[in-house]
Amino acid sequence: MTITSTFISNPVKTVIVNQTASTPGASNSADNNVAGGPVYLISAHLTGNDAIVYTKLYNLTSAVAGTSTADVVMINTANATSTYTFHPPLYFSNGLSFTTTTTAGQAGTNAPPTTAVTLVLSSSAS
Repeated sequence: MTITSTFISNPVKTVIVNQTASTPGASNSADNNVAGGPVYLISAHLTGNDAIVYTKLYNLTSAVAGTSTADVVMINTANATSTYTFHPPLYFSNGLSFTTTTTAGQAGTNAPPTTAVTLVLSSSAS
């Protein structure tokens, strides 16, 4: 898995998370607690490949694909780009973990060959 988190110093404590290699890996692990604590999800940008992909978001500091129950599932059709914007932002009180699979539903663990997920978050809990 390849993920970067960029913390931007501004009044709303913006965090931009870029996932450039899909999870889950061999251990079915997710990209866990990507903002380091409670966070608001403002938007998500999904770029797919030749498969339909499902990005699953968990209100957990540590999630396991196929075992943990996703709180939000976003779909991106094959060879397309999808942008989700949340008004008001979605609050993840424990932390935000996520994974991207080619399998719908909670039991999915198959990582797509390529995909990109960008999440715009605010770590301001007030």
